Amino acid sequence: MFCSGVLFIGLGIWMLAAPVSSYLSLSLLFAFGMIFAGIFEVTFSVSNRKRLHGWGWTLSGGLIDIFLGGYLLNLPLLTMVIMPVIIGLWMLFRGFMAISSSIELRAYGVLDWAWLLLTGILIVILSVLIIADPLFGAINIVVWTAFAFLLSGIFRILLSLQLRSLARNLS
Repeated sequence: MFCSGVLFIGLGIWMLAAPVSSYLSLSLLFAFGMIFAGIFEVTFSVSNRKRLHGWGWTLSGGLIDIFLGGYLLNLPLLTMVIMPVIIGLWMLFRGFMAISSSIELRAYGVLDWAWLLLTGILIVILSVLIIADPLFGAINIVVWTAFAFLLSGIFRILLSLQLRSLARNLS
C-alpha cells in the first residue's frame, strides 16, 4: 500500500510539472500506474487477508485498477475523450474506499483516523466535480487528476503507516 501511495504522489507531481504533455500521455501513464497500483493492492490484500476484516474491498479495488488500466492501455485515443468520466468514477470508488478504511481504523482505536476520513471526503468531492461536468473535467483534467492522485497517494501512505503501527501494537 505504501508503494502505491508513493507511485500516485509521483504521478501527481509529474502532472503538475508538465501539464501540456501530461494530457497527451496521460492515458498511457495512467494505465500503467493503475495496473501497477492494482498489482500492489491485490498483493497487499491477499497477503493480509487474515489480519484485515475488509480485505475484500482492497482486493476488489486492486482488480478494478488492473482491469481499467488494461482498458486504458488498449484504447488510448478513445480514452482521451472519455478520460474525465473514467477518472471521476475511479476516484469516486477510491474515495469511498478511503472513507470506509478510515471508519474501520476508528473501530480499532487509531487516533488519526479523522485525517484519513477527510482525505477520503476530498477525493469524493473532486471526483464528483469531474463527473458532473466532463468538459470542465477535460479542461482541468491534469490539475484535478494530479491533486486527486496526490491525495490518494497521501491516503495510502498514511493508511499503510497506521496499519503498521496497529500491527505493532497488536503484537
